[in-house]
Amino acid sequence: MAAKVTVFANGKARLVDPGKTVEEMIRDLKLTPSTLLVERNGKALFRQEWAAEKVEHGDRLEFVKVVAGG
Repeated sequence: MAAKVTVFANGKARLVDPGKTVEEMIRDLKLTPSTLLVERNGKALFRQEWAAEKVEHGDRLEFVKVVAGG
């Protein structure tokens, strides 16, 4: 098994398996996909990209919970 890589999720360093996707990280973090916006290294990702986007060492991910209301 390859060594883990370090990524930053909402500013917190995390060790993850190489090749892990954004979608898998969302699941691991127990986040609700329907309420999220995801940014990777300053670029917003479309929901359909999450399953194909593999995180790499040093990536900075922001998971933003969308709240509606007035």
